[in-house]
Amino acid sequence: MVDYSAKTTAENFLYNETKTLASYLLGGEDIEVLKRRNITENLIMYKKEKAIARVNAPIFRRLAFLMEKDMIKDFLYEDISTSKYILLYAVMKTDNLVKDFVFEVYKKKVLEDIEYIEKKDIDDWYQEKMAMSETLKSVTVATENKLKQVILKILQDANLVNKEKNRFKIIKPSLKSTFIDLLDSKGDINFAKAIGGLV
Repeated sequence: MVDYSAKTTAENFLYNETKTLASYLLGGEDIEVLKRRNITENLIMYKKEKAIARVNAPIFRRLAFLMEKDMIKDFLYEDISTSKYILLYAVMKTDNLVKDFVFEVYKKKVLEDIEYIEKKDIDDWYQEKMAMSETLKSVTVATENKLKQVILKILQDANLVNKEKNRFKIIKPSLKSTFIDLLDSKGDINFAKAIGGLV
């Protein structure tokens, strides 16, 4: 069984930053060179150097995955909704905690036509994950809360939910056939089904 990681606390959706760096890759830049350039030249225009170093790892992990799947061009040039779903797909493929939340909570709610993800849904799901993860058992309460916040913020930024006080209203996406076909061609139609709540 794959354990979970607490690294998600520092790994937001980072859509604009990822898109900026993806354009360099599509232009032929070497990914390892670009990784270093972002640190030294601040290509994503962050105010603090420490912040650049913190986001570099998740951005380039996701970009490496999209390059491997030959999806950089789709990510850059599809409409903004589809582009965000492609990035969410990359996040899910590189972060088991986010992936399992989408598959086990979000998708279930959409299929059952339930309008909200409640705080209890999030807490109950996390307790189940914690019971099977030594990593999650060892984190502080503050880290636990941050993990939950970041997972839901990623879904917000991907336009799958809207925060309303202590709960999240589900926005059932209308996935374009191009996106569904794209993931199907990569052998990952189940990810399109999870994101779109498709049977």
